[in-house]
Amino acid sequence: MKKILIAAVLAVLLVSVGAAGCIGSEPIVGDWLVYGTEIPVVFNNDGTGTMTIPLFGIISTVPMTWEKVEENTYKLTGTSALFNAGTYKLSADGKALMEVSTGLTVFVKKA
Repeated sequence: MKKILIAAVLAVLLVSVGAAGCIGSEPIVGDWLVYGTEIPVVFNNDGTGTMTIPLFGIISTVPMTWEKVEENTYKLTGTSALFNAGTYKLSADGKALMEVSTGLTVFVKKA
């Protein structure tokens, strides 16, 4: 009986550790703003995202995608003139995404 209990506890621990790895998400996931504006950008856990642009009373939602290319570095694609598709690096504090080619901050984490 003791062996079954120990085996059950070990199985629960193994499942818990495995699930913890699946629950975590990339630091890019969440709500951001285009730097210097109030234009919201959302990066979803599934590699998609949206940018919502209010212009002259019309709200446009621009689809985006993101892909991790290395640690804290992401490739972003989308169809908005407000940012260039390309490679972006997450700042050390996790609060800004900077375009690698220019070094300019393009997105800031929403507080």
